[in-house]
Amino acid sequence: MEFLPTVKKEIIAAAREEDWDFIYAVLEPYQDAVEEAEDEFALLDQLSDDQQVLLTYDALYGQVTNGGFLQLIHNGYGQFVFENSFIDDLQRWSLQETAALLRQAEAIYVAHKELLEEERELEAFSRLYKEFTHFEPLDSAFYDIMDEEVTRFRKYLETNLASFIKVV
Repeated sequence: MEFLPTVKKEIIAAAREEDWDFIYAVLEPYQDAVEEAEDEFALLDQLSDDQQVLLTYDALYGQVTNGGFLQLIHNGYGQFVFENSFIDDLQRWSLQETAALLRQAEAIYVAHKELLEEERELEAFSRLYKEFTHFEPLDSAFYDIMDEEVTRFRKYLETNLASFIKVV
């Protein structure tokens, strides 16, 4: 059984102006379903590849803009970004610059995975920003490309809207 949430056409119409407003109009029922799910992984198993890309991109964007690639990995998203088809999927969605940037980050992640995924208290994690600076140029590059790439992301959602939501 595949998961396909419904969204009122008025919500989609009201969100047409801004990229993130539109993305969140599509994304919100997914976030609500994950929050309410008794078995989050059972729900995630019902999602198509594109639906999983939607959720992973939201996590990527939120984590990297909040604390960089170190935070993304520390909060457990490394496996979703670097250990599956997510980067290839972004290329398919025409997010070439994000995919290229993630390939660079993936190389660092793979080379230092054990260190990066080590459990740490907040203080030790904060020190890691000073000790492990490999991601800093990539964190900055993410900011440089994110606006145009978000527009491409939104365009893919709009073009393929019926794969993500049922508009009622």
